[in-house]
Amino acid sequence: MKVALFSIAVIASAFALTVSAAAQTTSSSTSGKKYQYVEVNRFEVQQGVDLPPDYLLTIDEDLNKELGKIKGMKQVLREGEPLPQGEPVLRVTGTITKYKKGNQATRYLVGFGAGATVIRAHVKCYDAATKELLLERDVDGKVIMGLMGGKSEGANNGIAKEIAKDIKKKFL
Repeated sequence: MKVALFSIAVIASAFALTVSAAAQTTSSSTSGKKYQYVEVNRFEVQQGVDLPPDYLLTIDEDLNKELGKIKGMKQVLREGEPLPQGEPVLRVTGTITKYKKGNQATRYLVGFGAGATVIRAHVKCYDAATKELLLERDVDGKVIMGLMGGKSEGANNGIAKEIAKDIKKKFL
């Protein structure tokens, strides 16, 4: 009886170790590569969306700044810059799909979301070498309130922060 219990205990322990090792292998392979380099491509504007040109530049700058703040991020590259050899690089692209100008005075005087500035973008993240799509989602930036109603350009920063948060969560 003792031999049978001992045998069962040994088999159960071996099974538990095997399952644990398999789970660790699966979790490390599904979490993907650690991307310490990110290339940010200039966002496009969907036809029919009347986004001021300076907003497009600000989105790129804000996104580069927010990604650069992420702990573990070695370098944020702009489109066209040489990529580091032998390192996984995450490529971020996006299309602005909606822009609503909003009104700072209305935000200040009325509040409750009146006069909100809204910018929406469809963002994709690829592995730069393999072109494999790793993340695709819609993000938005809004200015609903702020000091003296908040500046409409703050919506750009909202998009940048949301993208950076997603990249940090999924890839670092």
